[in-house]
Amino acid sequence: MLFQDITLSTEATLEGFKTTLAYERQIWTLEGAVRDESRYPRVKYSSLFRLSSPTSLIDVQLTSNAAEDTETTSRGFGLKYLISRDRQLKTLSLKSEINRLRKELKLEVNLSI
Repeated sequence: MLFQDITLSTEATLEGFKTTLAYERQIWTLEGAVRDESRYPRVKYSSLFRLSSPTSLIDVQLTSNAAEDTETTSRGFGLKYLISRDRQLKTLSLKSEINRLRKELKLEVNLSI
């Protein structure tokens, strides 16, 4: 039978989820979370999504955040990944912030490839 050795399990909570797929000697895990980190008067949300497979030496993680208060609005995005070819962690992050009182825009890009 083609699908006899496949196992799929999922755990879910209010904070996030984790799903694991196992077949033959491969294990794949998908995780995700969205958090409300707001503290008055600042509104802030963050998220994380990750796909990994230790046997394949693959690990990809996406993060993001968004925040806003009376003076500033900020957004951020991050990507980290490890692939089997070179076994080195690569990262990319983008951040922005708008300060409405100072009429100022800040942009930051970090890249390690």
